Amino acid sequence: MAKSKFNLQRTSPNVGEMLAQRIKARRISKAAVSRAMHRAPETILEFTKRPSLQTEVLWQLCTVMKHNFFLDLAAQLPAEFTTNAPDQTLPLQQRIAALEEENKVLTTKVETLMAVVKK
Repeated sequence: MAKSKFNLQRTSPNVGEMLAQRIKARRISKAAVSRAMHRAPETILEFTKRPSLQTEVLWQLCTVMKHNFFLDLAAQLPAEFTTNAPDQTLPLQQRIAALEEENKVLTTKVETLMAVVKK
């Protein structure tokens, strides 16, 4: 059998457990979540017991709880994986590069000034 270029991870993060931990950490009422989602309270309890959830359900949970579970999932993937999401750190990286360049110029000016003062 030929080797595949794709590697399948056999275990995925338990989304229900992530949901349960978030509810507990934020001290959010399952009843409040269920009311906001227009679902029965038992349904939210069932969501916390499932290892996976449909994307639409997870999207609704993100919206209701104001928490990005998708980013939590993405953070568990290897760094070399690609994405179509815009890089939110790009403006900061550009600012750092500009400040580093300014630092080089100022360092040169200080060295020049120190050389002139020593004469």
